[in-house]
Amino acid sequence: MVWIKEKISILKKSLFLVKVEGESAWPELVPEKIYFATSLLRPKIGNFIVFKNPKNNEQNFVKKIVKITPTGYEIQGLVSWAISSKDFGLVEEELVLGKIL
Repeated sequence: MVWIKEKISILKKSLFLVKVEGESAWPELVPEKIYFATSLLRPKIGNFIVFKNPKNNEQNFVKKIVKITPTGYEIQGLVSWAISSKDFGLVEEELVLGKIL
C-alpha cells in the first residue's frame, strides 16, 4: 500500500495544473484558464514553461521559450510589456517546474 501512495505522490509532482494570470501569453494562453503542465517532458523552443522567478523564488511565471543555451532558457511573453529574459537573464534548468501541455 505504501508503494501506491508513493507512486501517486510522484504523479502529482509530475503532472499538475497551472492557472494563467495576466495577458503576457495571450492569445496562445488565455488569462484565468487552467492548463495541465508536466515535469516529465523536456521543454523545447516554442513551448511555454512554468518556472520560479529568478529574482523571487516565491513567484512563478509562465513564458514561452525562444532559445535554449547550455546555461538556460531564454524566455519571453507574447506582448511588448511582458517580463522576459531581458529583465532577469536566462532561466536555469533547476528553476523550471514543467512545461504546459
